[in-house]
Amino acid sequence: MDTPNDVIERYVGAAKAGDFDGAYAFFADDLRVRIPGRSALAGEYVGRDVAIDYINRARALSHGSEVELDLMATLSGGDRVALLVRERFHRPEGPVDIHRANVYTVRDGRIVEIWIFEGDQYEVDGLFAAA
Repeated sequence: MDTPNDVIERYVGAAKAGDFDGAYAFFADDLRVRIPGRSALAGEYVGRDVAIDYINRARALSHGSEVELDLMATLSGGDRVALLVRERFHRPEGPVDIHRANVYTVRDGRIVEIWIFEGDQYEVDGLFAAA
């Protein structure tokens, strides 16, 4: 059976390759997502479709829906995996770099929970104000 690290590694690999259908296949139907901040996207949600909508809306903020993803570090323990990432959004006024920690809970080969922690919440709220 795959470890939580294996699942997240395949999930990130699919997303980095642009295979979002493949990445979304790792989401449990009752996935819980916590999106911080004050933007219209912020809140706590339940459901795979909500998570997919959030990711698609965020990607749409970048030119060509292309967001560069750099994995800085991985931390894991038990059924949780935390990824420290830099995401670069390409905006008309120039690139916007977002630094965040995404904490995933994995059970039975599926991502069942995602909590997002922003490095600079003001910058993210400003970016997502356009969503």
